Amino acid sequence: MFSTTTNFEELTSAFYRDVDAGADDVFDRMLASTASFAFNDFPPVSTPAGIAEMVKGWKSGFRSVEHRLDNILVDGDKRTTVSEVTVVYTFHDGTRLETKGCSISEYANDGLMVSWRVYVDTSKSSPAA
Repeated sequence: MFSTTTNFEELTSAFYRDVDAGADDVFDRMLASTASFAFNDFPPVSTPAGIAEMVKGWKSGFRSVEHRLDNILVDGDKRTTVSEVTVVYTFHDGTRLETKGCSISEYANDGLMVSWRVYVDTSKSSPAA
């Protein structure tokens, strides 16, 4: 009997690599058409196009945003990862800020992400803070 398993840790790592690299197709390629994204206390956003627009808008406030996945916990039965994240924001003036957070990613049977929730301390995420 042949069986395959989904490597949710690798899916999560690849997703963040592509988001950080600014890959234009990452949301269409890795998210289900019904996917939702919640960031801190902002209203959730749905669809890959809506999520791409929200992320692009957020990232436009910075020269770069880098996610380091410090630890990824996987629940294969629930097709879910919980990641401890260090986010490095580089502002347009070159100032850098590192902050901690976590993200929760849930996947459908086909390996596409259906829910992405990110909680990061953004209290110091402006150069004036």
